[in-house]
Amino acid sequence: MDAKFEDMLRFGINLKLSGPDEDKYYTQRLTRYLMSLENLDADTEDDEIVLIYYKTECSLQVCIKDSTLTFNPLTEASYECIMSVLDFVANLHTVVQEDFKKEGYIDNEFSSKALIEEESSSDDDSDDFEWI
Repeated sequence: MDAKFEDMLRFGINLKLSGPDEDKYYTQRLTRYLMSLENLDADTEDDEIVLIYYKTECSLQVCIKDSTLTFNPLTEASYECIMSVLDFVANLHTVVQEDFKKEGYIDNEFSSKALIEEESSSDDDSDDFEWI
């Protein structure tokens, strides 16, 4: 990929999000969207950086921090990934922002607090069957 083009991608897109919680929510929604597409997969460990895989090859890194989305192309195949992210921003940006305003929290699926609560509740469930 042309070095000038890569510099432009790293400059980023201002998403005009309300803060760190909405940044994380947006990252989660982007990740789920990418996972639903054919030939693409996505993974995030910290709800800030998304690794995007095109046909099983890690091709693009996307970072959403301080309301700015930046791209870091890793391979020549990153074009397909970039276009998918831009499609998400162009078509679902407003919907995701409205959903965040309605829900007002980070999805429990990705929250470490929710994972701890689920583990403790599963321990309680095993006690329910002890009387049998």
